[in-house]
Amino acid sequence: MKYEIDTIPVWDALKAQTECPLCLLEKRSRMAAVRYFLGPSVMVPEVRVTVNETGFCPENLRLLAKDPNKLGLALLGHTRLKALRAKIAKKSQPARAAAEKASSGPVAGLSTHGPLKEKLSALAGFLRDEEASCLIEAKVTEDRQRYAFTLVHLWAKDQDFRRTWASGRGTCLHHAPDLLLMAAETLGSHDLGPFAAEYLELLDANLSRVEQDVLAFTQTFDSTGSHAIAGRPEGALDRCLQKLAGTFPEYEDESRARKGPLMGGVSGG
Repeated sequence: MKYEIDTIPVWDALKAQTECPLCLLEKRSRMAAVRYFLGPSVMVPEVRVTVNETGFCPENLRLLAKDPNKLGLALLGHTRLKALRAKIAKKSQPARAAAEKASSGPVAGLSTHGPLKEKLSALAGFLRDEEASCLIEAKVTEDRQRYAFTLVHLWAKDQDFRRTWASGRGTCLHHAPDLLLMAAETLGSHDLGPFAAEYLELLDANLSRVEQDVLAFTQTFDSTGSHAIAGRPEGALDRCLQKLAGTFPEYEDESRARKGPLMGGVSGG
């Protein structure tokens, strides 16, 4: 597969010295997509047709709902709901027919129970698929692939980047598979071994650092003072959650309210 190179955002994310540059890039990609769909594109017919057909998943709908453009979101929601209602009406016909057959007449009972369960299962699968389909997530996934490719490419071609990367904080576990798979797909035999060895060492070293920090955080709650705190407890829980799960919007909102931006000042812009 052919991937585009986008070096400036990747360099900027690495220089930000966060726990995971790919988290920062993903967050910016997601927020840019939110701004796009609630910007002037709301009134573009082609965009509306695509939104009506595909929609947004619950996670990204919550992000859209935080935007001040309530009219734009209402317009998108209205026509998406209208289109989805028509699809559901069509897809639910077999389940409706089976339900009516199972609830009335001499054939009701065990003979109709199995077919009804089958139709309901098919309808539930369709509804789950519709809930999971998401234009924002598709754009974020595309960007994630591009940024993972760019990072691997820069590591192989740019010695300055390679040195900066080696002295950084690695990535979170959520984005680790992106890099491993991209390296396996795109690096030649000369580069793949060194990249894998260096990245896995970098990943382990930084997981160990955060593990020690979050242990130190737990020890600050010991009123007896029986533990010698060896680590950096300030912000350790934030770093632990990010290492485990990548960007963590719910906790990030709470963290910002308590003491300012999470992840060393990462911005959503």
